[in-house]
Amino acid sequence: MPLLQSSDIFRESLFRVDEFTITFELVPGRGSGGKQLDATLRFAEEAKKDGRIKALSITDNPGGHPALAPTPLGLEIQALGIAPLIHFSLKDKNRNMAESQLFECHRHRLLNLLVLGGDYPRYGYQGQAMPVFDLDSPQLLALIHRLHGSLPLEKKAPGGLMPLPAMDFLAGCVVSPFKTTEAEQVFQYAKLITKAHAGAHFVISQLGFDMKKYEELLLFSRHSDLGVPLIASVFIPGLKVAEMMVQGRVPGIVFPESLLNRMRQEQTAQDKGEEARLLRGAKMVALLKQMGYDGVHLGGNNLDFSKIAFLLDQADSLTRSADLEELRREVDFPAPATWYLYPESGRQLERPRTALTAPILYRINQQIHDSAFKPEGFLFPLARFISLRSDPHRQIRRLYTSCERLLKAILFRCRMCGDCTLAESNYLCPQSGCPKKMINGPCGGSLHGFCEVYPEERLCFWVKVYQRHPVSSPKELSLRFPPLPPKDWAQQGSSSWLNYFTGRDHNKLGSESTRP
Repeated sequence: MPLLQSSDIFRESLFRVDEFTITFELVPGRGSGGKQLDATLRFAEEAKKDGRIKALSITDNPGGHPALAPTPLGLEIQALGIAPLIHFSLKDKNRNMAESQLFECHRHRLLNLLVLGGDYPRYGYQGQAMPVFDLDSPQLLALIHRLHGSLPLEKKAPGGLMPLPAMDFLAGCVVSPFKTTEAEQVFQYAKLITKAHAGAHFVISQLGFDMKKYEELLLFSRHSDLGVPLIASVFIPGLKVAEMMVQGRVPGIVFPESLLNRMRQEQTAQDKGEEARLLRGAKMVALLKQMGYDGVHLGGNNLDFSKIAFLLDQADSLTRSADLEELRREVDFPAPATWYLYPESGRQLERPRTALTAPILYRINQQIHDSAFKPEGFLFPLARFISLRSDPHRQIRRLYTSCERLLKAILFRCRMCGDCTLAESNYLCPQSGCPKKMINGPCGGSLHGFCEVYPEERLCFWVKVYQRHPVSSPKELSLRFPPLPPKDWAQQGSSSWLNYFTGRDHNKLGSESTRP
């Protein structure tokens, strides 16, 4: 019988109903070698010998800081016989580089990918790096899904008519069930639906310590019939990392002060709380397995393999013998004033219909938009006639575009991207309002409603979008905000109104939306 490749071992484990899949997160440092990388490879060797960890995930510039890229380390880990799970983030890649790196990964048989937007870029060579975010995670998942077939991508692209080989990637995505505000949490679940429909094969949760939130993600997945394996993150922090997370210095992480206080008390022990943190991780693993998760994604700082082996041994013992309700009380650390989609077990929060009334400014914009840009609107024939007559004439087109630029800059802080999505974001502009320019819902970096880039200064752009018109469920939100294709930056600076009426905007590019 031929030996299975490491990627096959991970896939078989993930989709085997009776197996609990364990992965571990590696964080490469800055530079191409050194003691940290040597320790990482020793960890991989020991994990391979042990056999319980099915894949080692490799981060891609976490925190927005430069580090060793995941591909070379992935190749070394793959050579050791254990599956690498490559983090594929989009903060530093435009769409061409993303596609190129997909070809690279496929060439090297690095087929297990975790697709994510990534943290906003921070310091780099001689200053702040420029963010890219040309694609978002649903758009990249859609590209990967298309590469599963052997069809050309686009006829007009150079070499587009050439058939591409089928690329059998296993692409996962991430979601945070630990958001503390309604707007953040509902959008996280709505975007998860979008990612699943775009082709995500599995889901890994953000790290957290609220057991009810872990249960909530399972309930939401079942109620939404996502049909993909769910893996829960279990993070084993040291005290310094915990203090950084409480201070909000790690994007999107809700770290409860009650747990930090517990860890400070544990520091008085002879081993400085080392065994206590490992046992807490073991208890979480045992409890999440009992809840019904398909696996756990382990991570943390200052963890050699002997510590992880101890954790897994303890988790196995606790699964067979412990009082699970007692375990839950010991590891449950909810954040104060947290909003829950399911405040009662198994029942989604029902909003009063009066709470769903949109503010007057939204309704005015909606009425104007519908009258001019929907075929049934009474201004649509006139707007279309003027636009089609203006487009062929350079001087008239310039005047038309200048009028649009002035009006929309005053009303919406428009950046003239040429493919307007105001109607898809409740008449707030993501190009001027979101530092990552996300058009398919928020990233996971917000904290307590505030933007990752401007913590405690600006609300997350998509929180403001939600506040303009709340909904009764994530499913309703996902239907209201259908997925949009990437912007065609050849349209930058042109009139989005002309592009709409002449069929050059995203409506022609394949979006299900009919709005400009």
